[in-house]
Amino acid sequence: MESKKRYKPFYKQFLRLRKNIQNRSKLLKFKKQKWIRFQQYLKNQLKFYKRFKIKDQFQLSISKFASRGNSFQKMFKNNLYDRKTFSLFYGGLKKKYLKKYILQFINAKPLANAHIDFRHKTLKFFESRLDTVLYRANFSSSIRSASQLILHGHVLVNGSPVKTKSYILKVNDSIEIAFSVKSRSLVKKSLDRSNFWPIPPKHLLVNYKTLQIIFIPVDSLITMPIFNHYLNIDSVITNIKKY
Repeated sequence: MESKKRYKPFYKQFLRLRKNIQNRSKLLKFKKQKWIRFQQYLKNQLKFYKRFKIKDQFQLSISKFASRGNSFQKMFKNNLYDRKTFSLFYGGLKKKYLKKYILQFINAKPLANAHIDFRHKTLKFFESRLDTVLYRANFSSSIRSASQLILHGHVLVNGSPVKTKSYILKVNDSIEIAFSVKSRSLVKKSLDRSNFWPIPPKHLLVNYKTLQIIFIPVDSLITMPIFNHYLNIDSVITNIKKY
């Protein structure tokens, strides 16, 4: 018998990075001692920051101390952590996939403000993925459950079924849930669990009655409340180019 493919446990990867990257509420219910310590660490962070903070992805992260993180070992570790955080933030993307598209952006003809433009292009591309859009609209509890919805034919784009989770949406594309009882009940369950939080980003027009999304131009990605982690795209680029 062939063994079934299993996803690597996401939560253990969150534990290694010491970040609840996808804001999974299930993680807060684990009872083992290692998870209780991790939960306490997250609670202490919330006390320190007082509130949910939005991280500006265009702002450069500069160390307070000149000598901090300059050793090769620390830089390698930090770059690796940044790439892993970015990958998990978008549902566990493989390094090969990241490298393919990020190198395309690097080799593209630069515009006037190339540094900012590149980071904007990177975020715009990954936020245009079909599975990411479904997750941002709260139609699924995670990016992986959004992938399942797509692979099982529950999602239509411009009236046609799409079964590719990495499908890149274009401006004014219409995304809707198939008109079957099973498809709609799955999405409604997810909406009830989410309590419509976080609020969908500005580039998505969501109709929760008809379960339809209109994808409009992505101009102000950084104002979205979903980015509660600093993704450090510059570090991701460095890591992809070198290794």
